[in-house]
Amino acid sequence: MSQFDRDPSTRRLLDDGYCLTFEGNHLLVEHVPYVTAAKTVAYGRLALPVVFSGDIVQDSSGDHRIWFIGEQPCDENGAPIPGPSPEAHAITAETSASFMISSKPKNGGAYANTYDKITSYARILSHPAKTLDPSVTATPGAGWTEIPDDLPFVYPDTGTARAGLAAINSKFRGHRIGIIGLGGTGSYILDQVSKTWVVAIDLFDGDVLDNHNAYRAPGAADIEDLKQRPNKADHFARVYSHMHTGITAHPEFITANNLELLGNCTFVFMAAADADDKPAILAWLRERAIPTIEVGMGIRDEGGHLSGLLAVVNHFPGVPSSPATSATGGARDDYDRNIQTADLNCLNAMLAVINWKKYLAYYADLEQADETVYRIFTGTIRNGTVEQNQSIEEGAA
Repeated sequence: MSQFDRDPSTRRLLDDGYCLTFEGNHLLVEHVPYVTAAKTVAYGRLALPVVFSGDIVQDSSGDHRIWFIGEQPCDENGAPIPGPSPEAHAITAETSASFMISSKPKNGGAYANTYDKITSYARILSHPAKTLDPSVTATPGAGWTEIPDDLPFVYPDTGTARAGLAAINSKFRGHRIGIIGLGGTGSYILDQVSKTWVVAIDLFDGDVLDNHNAYRAPGAADIEDLKQRPNKADHFARVYSHMHTGITAHPEFITANNLELLGNCTFVFMAAADADDKPAILAWLRERAIPTIEVGMGIRDEGGHLSGLLAVVNHFPGVPSSPATSATGGARDDYDRNIQTADLNCLNAMLAVINWKKYLAYYADLEQADETVYRIFTGTIRNGTVEQNQSIEEGAA
């Protein structure tokens, strides 16, 4: 039973004769008798999001909730029993629970373990059914089924299970993401994309990782790694392969001469600000209807204070062609000086990732914008067309 082999609660449940399934990072208890509103006995399923510490089942989270797949559980007279309340909870993209049940132990604390929690809820649901038919049982005989989730991760994605986001997260399935440039912003983009269900992530960067790169990237690079001056794509692929299994490093710059490397991508993040061939790259992607998001920063020193803009430009199929560079106004000279800070790199990446998720209809969106601009001085985030944002900035100047 893989990670459940050493779990005492699972073993006890099976010894008692419960029939269990592990699917979508939920432990499902099959064949649980309950009474419907029509005062008939039916069988439903309990669904418990499993909490892991690494690959060890952790059953001391203190969360007393559980979910139920079936109709409204009732007493023997057909009246709803206390505890269950309507609440949708996705287990997989195809399977959802309809009710959440909340019933704390009599001592008012938390359940001691998964065994106590499941048996308690099974009794609550089964008791009215036994009143109508004493022969019904929630323990028809031990059974174990483990359904692989085929997700591209090294360890279980229990965050999705706890939040019930399986159906929504399925929107990432099948996508192959390309990230051009693994500097400050590109590495933060990878940090977020690696936590989604995309099937593959291709990293493109021909530069090496030095100390200054480490100070504007997520996490903490080891000094021994920095001494080796690893290629950025190789380094970040190695780090994030601890979580995501579909990461491939391409230790070279994307230029007009090797664009075929992007051919398998379904979406591209352009985070290489100094790419001389950027117009050609963007044109090649547009010709092939590969949606792309371009990020850019224009930061300048204004008398001892940093100011400027962050810009995210959407190059999506069906949208009129956008300029090849982000709307960083007159800050290009300062951008060439490479003024960057980790927090602004992170924010630029987060704005780009949010726009990507809106494109996939993961997040709600009032209307699609061509560009998102954050202005440091005012703290404002503005969505609109590139031309509108440039006009506003010129007026403000």
